[in-house]
Amino acid sequence: MILIDLQKAFDTINHDILVNKMELIGFSKKATKWFKSYLSERKFIVHIKNTSSEPGDLLCGVPQGSILGPLLFLLYVNDMPQAVECDLLHYADDTCLIFQHKDITEIEVVLNKNFSKLCDWFVDNKLSIHFGEDKTKSILFCSKHKLKNSKTLNIKYKDIDIKQYSKVTYLGCILDETLSGESMAIHVINKINSRLRFLYRQNRFLSTPLRRLLCNAMIQPFFDYACNAWYPNINKKLKTRLQAAQNKCIRFCLKLSERSSIKSKHFEIINWLPIPERISQCSLCSVYKFFAKSCPEYFDEFIFYHRN
Repeated sequence: MILIDLQKAFDTINHDILVNKMELIGFSKKATKWFKSYLSERKFIVHIKNTSSEPGDLLCGVPQGSILGPLLFLLYVNDMPQAVECDLLHYADDTCLIFQHKDITEIEVVLNKNFSKLCDWFVDNKLSIHFGEDKTKSILFCSKHKLKNSKTLNIKYKDIDIKQYSKVTYLGCILDETLSGESMAIHVINKINSRLRFLYRQNRFLSTPLRRLLCNAMIQPFFDYACNAWYPNINKKLKTRLQAAQNKCIRFCLKLSERSSIKSKHFEIINWLPIPERISQCSLCSVYKFFAKSCPEYFDEFIFYHRN
């Protein structure tokens, strides 16, 4: 897998290319004319200390913070997957190139071929890539046994080498080489403990309802975010640590001592579920939304019907 980060993606959208793409997608001439007028004849000024430059013409980019900005960018990169032959995932300016095979040499060949094609697409569409080591990177997912005997992926574009990492962060979720979920679990535990220490420092100002409200707002999202991707794979020790972290939150909310045992009645009072049940609830909610047709259509790729 190759993670690719675009440089100032929203600032480099070419107006003429965008309008041409919209026409090809099926936008009417009246609609494309409106969008062209919305983007054109915009000016910019550079201000340093007490000196301002002369106004310059903006020939690319979309208005920063606008509602239409993200939509226009999605229209701009809509044909990106057609440039490659393997799987391509992209969210805003984060792009992920994926290929699966048993032979690591084959993975290297296919990724190099498609990465070059993708880079050529970026050039044609006047977009540029962050080639820094902390921006564009590669990672090989496999079992621990294969990992010991595997070679380093040699991914490059022209004379630029793409460094391979043992773990990467994609959309806020930390993925390691064996997809064990260990790195993400440790990250979550550290974040929870850090937030809880902060709340304890404000202890004297908080009522019981406010404690629970703050824990729901500041801590619970760390338990929930992408939990179906990392929690099922972690070992028993990490699952115990996560439950211990949640128990600390309950003690804080209910003003219990540090050594108080957390029982079912405490979960009922605070109206929380233990971590395993909470993860199951998140999964079941996703399945319910799928059957209720209130989730994106691509969920159909992850949920399978099973008939006895």
